[in-house]
Amino acid sequence: MAGPSLRVLVDGVADAGVPANDRGFAYGDGVFRTIRVDDGRLWLWSDHLTKLTDDARRLGLQLGAPDHDALEVESRRLIEQDSGTLRLVVTRGSGPRGDRPPVLGRARRVLVFQPGETPALPSPPRSVRLCRVRLPRLPELAGIKHLNRLPQVLARQEWPGPVPDEGLLLDADGGIICGTMTNLFLTKEKRILTPALEHSGVAGIIRERLLSGSIPGMETWSERVLTSKITLDELLSADEVWLTNAVIGVWPVASLDDAEGRMLARWKAPGPAATALASGLLRLMAPS
Repeated sequence: MAGPSLRVLVDGVADAGVPANDRGFAYGDGVFRTIRVDDGRLWLWSDHLTKLTDDARRLGLQLGAPDHDALEVESRRLIEQDSGTLRLVVTRGSGPRGDRPPVLGRARRVLVFQPGETPALPSPPRSVRLCRVRLPRLPELAGIKHLNRLPQVLARQEWPGPVPDEGLLLDADGGIICGTMTNLFLTKEKRILTPALEHSGVAGIIRERLLSGSIPGMETWSERVLTSKITLDELLSADEVWLTNAVIGVWPVASLDDAEGRMLARWKAPGPAATALASGLLRLMAPS
């Protein structure tokens, strides 16, 4: 059952339960987005809906205009005029036992709103660490925000407290891919680099906007944003490091520890790129 402060809709029904034969529950067969809500405004709603639809399509789930309309109506009904975070989940719905998905299954919508204060922008400098858990290589799921989050769950168990603020995940080849809940960026020789997500990782909304050059005030940086394989040595020699997601915005990184807690690097934070990005995100957040 939901906690007293949560607001939940399942296929439009308040506080309804998810059936035990739902494929999202049983197999992680579905996709999700987590949306920042400020005073009843769904930040970057169109971006989230587009990405949710694209991710669902890659799993063989087709979301059309009626689904989009239902998600928007239900989201606005749930959040009212409050602030907090909204989680949109679309599963393949109920089905028989077994891995094979039903041919004519009906997608299920699960919306969960957690009221509360949203993270401030600009953010203070943050600390990160390397995780022992490695992300599996699975190109068919690379970039998708799907419901199977066990690598991130295991990684986040590696440190019990709130500090450091985030952990970085590597793949089996030693390439740095992302944080447990963030995308990674670094600047080096006046270029912005972010890990290529061809084999693993989640492609976040802020990352997509940076790559497409659609963040106000980042025009002087936009042509320099590149995807690449990033090694630990490249990260350690970076001029500036920062993390992004669509709830926190941008976190400038001040320090990096290894999995045993030993200091590996320090950076002056925030640097110029993270500062410009935070300013651009504030402009995106401003009421139109």
